[in-house]
Amino acid sequence: MFSKGLAIFCGSFLIAIGLNAFLAPHHLIDGGLMGLALIIFYAFNTPVGVSTLLLNVPVYLFAFMKDKTFFYNGICGLLCSSLFADYLFFLHDDLSLSIFESSILGGFCVGVGIGLMLRYDTSSDGVDLIAQFISKSWAVNVGFTILLIDLFIMVAGMQVIGWRAFCYSVLVITVGGMMITLLTATKRPPV
Repeated sequence: MFSKGLAIFCGSFLIAIGLNAFLAPHHLIDGGLMGLALIIFYAFNTPVGVSTLLLNVPVYLFAFMKDKTFFYNGICGLLCSSLFADYLFFLHDDLSLSIFESSILGGFCVGVGIGLMLRYDTSSDGVDLIAQFISKSWAVNVGFTILLIDLFIMVAGMQVIGWRAFCYSVLVITVGGMMITLLTATKRPPV
């Protein structure tokens, strides 16, 4: 229980740093419902954490009806990630890195945060939850599944972020997907 709680805390903190310090200053997006929340933030200036929570309601209702284990494993990660995403908003203007550096570091932070949480059977986002369900049902790597879903969400957000940010967001998702795949490719040590 302590290990899972630590994974949720550290993973959520890394995700929030990636979003606020590296992605948001350059209008980059990640995938998942948090990526959709970033698109909403860029279009309407709505807090990312609040939007993430609202977007996840239908997914978590589905998870609750389909498999309560997925619901309970994910809800703490979702709440913690959303809270940190809004709490660390002040990081938007603290670093002045290039868009390339921000893409790499943002993808790394978000990918490690998500991968760490998934390694302990929890998640930060409903898409992670769906990917976990698909992975367990069809023996497909969860990181690869998330990468495909993320690319679809990015294409949907291209109108809001523009072509340049879209290209760098592909880099964000690629780096993040690699980190998630690395962290979820092997089983975690017994607790």
